[in-house]
Amino acid sequence: MNRRALLLGTLGLCTSLAGCASGGDDAAERSTASTETEAASTTETPRRPRLVGRSFTPVRADACPADGALATETETGFSVVGCVSGATECTIARLARADYDADADTATLVVEAVERTDVKNCAESPVARGYEATLRFESGLPGRAVVVHDDADGRREVARVDADA
Repeated sequence: MNRRALLLGTLGLCTSLAGCASGGDDAAERSTASTETEAASTTETPRRPRLVGRSFTPVRADACPADGALATETETGFSVVGCVSGATECTIARLARADYDADADTATLVVEAVERTDVKNCAESPVARGYEATLRFESGLPGRAVVVHDDADGRREVARVDADA
């Protein structure tokens, strides 16, 4: 008789423990599943534009834009045609900086007029030096592109393009 009571008691204890263990596993699985889902949604970062190419080419200054530069949006970035002012005939146009500030969502192109050091006896007379420049992006375009000239007329913003939304 004592054996039957002991076996029934042990069977009842095992059954109740199995139910607790089963409920605990389901709860643990539900907790893990919701944690994985939350982690996946919070780790996604929005794609930002990334500057992947730039070009700068000096060109003739036959038709300088009235404001010094004309910037236009292209499918993959921005294109700029402009002219910087020089104080002597030995002045050349040079790309000083081309970068993208992700926090400000602004691309900046700085063109400067510099004197060539390999030439002597340059006549002092104002000159215009033309250039063409492009900025190429992937993963979209910045919200704004700014063109700055640093030349005989000082440092100033000469063109701005706000990208289409």
